[in-house]
Amino acid sequence: MAPLLVTSTFLPLVEAQAKARRVTPRVIVVPHPVGGLNEQELAERIEAAAGALLPLADAAREGQ
Repeated sequence: MAPLLVTSTFLPLVEAQAKARRVTPRVIVVPHPVGGLNEQELAERIEAAAGALLPLADAAREGQ
């Protein structure tokens, strides 16, 4: 199963849905600040998510 990128706000919902379907999701959790994100904060979140996803993609590619 591919990892899901989830904000901390929606993590409980994702976990509840996964439990109902009897699956264990692979998630990458990023903080969700109150009041939204400015442009710099959004760029930082995207960079952090990419940093977590790219090694997984590389490993999957090597496994093919």
